[in-house]
Amino acid sequence: MKRYCTDCEMITPSFTSWCSCRESEPGNLSVIFDYGESLGDIEIVRLLRVLRTAAIYEARRKNAKNQYDMILLKVAHNECNEHLKREAVLLSKLAEDRLHPMLPVLLPPYRHAEAAQRPYGKTTFQGETKYYIVYQYAQGDFLRDILIKNPQPWYQHAAWITINLADVVAFIHAKARKLILNLSPDSVLVRFDRDDIPRPLLMDISLNSDPEAVDFASIEKFAPPAYIAPELLRVAPGATFDGRTDVYGLGLILYEMLAGKPAYTFQLRRDEDVRNTVRTEAPPPLNRSDLAGEVSMIVMQAIDKSVARRQEDVRKFAKALREKFGDVPAERKGRRFPRWIAAAVVGGVLALVVWTVIIAALTPPA
Repeated sequence: MKRYCTDCEMITPSFTSWCSCRESEPGNLSVIFDYGESLGDIEIVRLLRVLRTAAIYEARRKNAKNQYDMILLKVAHNECNEHLKREAVLLSKLAEDRLHPMLPVLLPPYRHAEAAQRPYGKTTFQGETKYYIVYQYAQGDFLRDILIKNPQPWYQHAAWITINLADVVAFIHAKARKLILNLSPDSVLVRFDRDDIPRPLLMDISLNSDPEAVDFASIEKFAPPAYIAPELLRVAPGATFDGRTDVYGLGLILYEMLAGKPAYTFQLRRDEDVRNTVRTEAPPPLNRSDLAGEVSMIVMQAIDKSVARRQEDVRKFAKALREKFGDVPAERKGRRFPRWIAAAVVGGVLALVVWTVIIAALTPPA
């Protein structure tokens, strides 16, 4: 077990009750679980990503047959329980009619519960109440980790990831009338299918908000500072927001993949310094000689500091990208047999051939 500070994003040893940054209140550090530790009836396998509101793990849980099922587990940090509960309730409502393929699938928090009735769970760990969400297991890597290995992926993949994300964001806008407000490469899990097409999952909508009731304090504290829309940092009394704020978030993700670096550098910088840069400076122009100038215009329009100059909504942004990069190919759903079945079939055929040869050799000629 380790501890995590939401103020400086540092992971510290479990025996301390405060962070070396001294900005966090003593005793306010959140638990980060290690391999083999348990949260209720769930066993941790490995840590996948630490977000500002929660940590996401690969984990496992026994089913009714007393066998282990792999799952994904999201555990809220101490100050973010309400964010996680709000996220779980929203995901449950979004799944009532149809499940969007780019949202994680909710599972019951307990073995004998229903996900629709109890979208999140809670338990006590070493005297602390921990709130969590259980998701169906999904393979892939977080986009942040992909960009660490390859800061500038193929532009076609970058566009397809963004188009798919725009589709799920538009779905949330239309069905729940909620804004996401914290889109970033940290919150996107990407799986590549058998045709090497990227299939993203939006794994964090914990700061979702009504356009007329944005919690600016939570946004400033828990949204990644380099990805906060500038209008959320320059709030006028009575301000309301619309889908163009999430256009900005999608534009920043695409800009980073095409430019090979974030629009606003944030590593080894204080959050307030990053926020001041977002308020006052524009990102460098996107110069890609291998792309048409119209592509750069689409991206730079999306991340314009002026809300009025951005695309009208995320669907218009996605449409402009489709015109340049085409639609995302549909995923092939052909039936695939487990390897052991294929091996058994091949082995059976070989055995039949061998047995036929032996019988033929032992049978006397007529």
